Amino acid sequence: MKIRKKITIWISGTALFSTLAFSSLIFFELTEEPFKLIDKELLHMATVLTQRIQETTNHEKALNLNDMPYNPDEYWIVAQDDHKKEIYRSRLTQFTDISTPIGKTRFVIEKHIPRTHIWLKQDRHDDVMFRGMVVQERINGRFVEIRIAKPIEDLEEELIRLGMTIGISLFLCALTIFILSYALAGRILRPISAIINQSREISEKSLDKRIPLGKTKDELYELSVALNKMFDRIQLSFLRQKEFIGNASHELKSPITLLMLAQEDILLNENLSLSAEDSLIKQLETSRRMSHLVKNLLDLSRMEQQDKLHKEKTDLSQLIQRVVGDYADVLAEKQIQVHRQIDTPCSMMGDPEKLFRLFVNLIDNAIRYNQPEKGIIKITLTQSQAMAHIEILNAGREIPKQDLPRLFEQFYRVEKSRSQALGGSGLGLAIARKIVSLHNGTISIRNTPDRMIQVMVELPV
Repeated sequence: MKIRKKITIWISGTALFSTLAFSSLIFFELTEEPFKLIDKELLHMATVLTQRIQETTNHEKALNLNDMPYNPDEYWIVAQDDHKKEIYRSRLTQFTDISTPIGKTRFVIEKHIPRTHIWLKQDRHDDVMFRGMVVQERINGRFVEIRIAKPIEDLEEELIRLGMTIGISLFLCALTIFILSYALAGRILRPISAIINQSREISEKSLDKRIPLGKTKDELYELSVALNKMFDRIQLSFLRQKEFIGNASHELKSPITLLMLAQEDILLNENLSLSAEDSLIKQLETSRRMSHLVKNLLDLSRMEQQDKLHKEKTDLSQLIQRVVGDYADVLAEKQIQVHRQIDTPCSMMGDPEKLFRLFVNLIDNAIRYNQPEKGIIKITLTQSQAMAHIEILNAGREIPKQDLPRLFEQFYRVEKSRSQALGGSGLGLAIARKIVSLHNGTISIRNTPDRMIQVMVELPV
């Protein structure tokens, strides 16, 4: 999960929890307050009724309920003495009976009263909510119990509407909080996103770029400074590595050339024994391989350091024909047949020297790793509107799948023993990939179903 989502969840969760707690408190208070007022009303009615009962008992006259604070017919009232003898029963008691929960003096109860009998603002199921109270008073030495309840169906509906209103408000509040939290998290992480995007742009080809520093010297400012220092160290290491390869190759080139010249001069001596001549020939071959390796290292170092192309209009078909012509003697000696299907002309804007080196490396590999006898090389060059497609196939031993992704690495060879039977230094394909990359193209190698090795190069024209 991304940090932005985590920040959004944490902010939204905290805000929603606080809002829910506050809303619950408000709802509880709004619910309790009406019940407190109703309880005061019921207690007042019970107190007045007790006084009227006491007056009736003292003067031995009929119970007078005139001038009561509220109309008794709107309440469910039952008054009994300690012998369960009824003293008073309101008109509403004939429609339903309300039993008092054990141990409670205040209660809420729902009763079914058909609206055809009496209208108490019933709901659609003809259910009516009552708020009740039990009051016990001593009158002339004996206890009188008054059970009184008031229909509160309209209050219940108001509380339901209040709950729905709060619920809808909470939903809208949650949605608003989530949107604002997501926007706030994006604003908080915007500098980090800028750092990430800038870091992605910094590659081997653009190590000179740096992350811009913000105006406020906060933690992100310190992170940018630390990353810039790290890029400085990486750039310095790359430069030193490239300089070392170039300097070492240049220093090795002259001694190896002198060594080869000396060996060739000695071989011109007619008085050499056969064993000495064979030994010198082997040494000369080794020196030539070393010279070839140093040349490849120098070429790779120049391309790594300069990364520049001298572009001009170049005909790829002529370059391929020229390379094949240069290898004519080698192809004839190894009895390798070359099948060419080349569109002419096939022009593009590129560096002719580097493209020539590209085809030299690819065709040299196709010859080197071909069949020992009666080998085959197929070269195809086609051109579309935007790309030139070069395909070079050679008949040879299948490349293991685990080696295919690493063929373009420097000094990587399929022969783990580094056998000199096929020659090569493991730099040819690395140089080829670098040349293709400089021309904004692509290169790949795969095994074909008909047991051929296919090299595909695509270059923008």
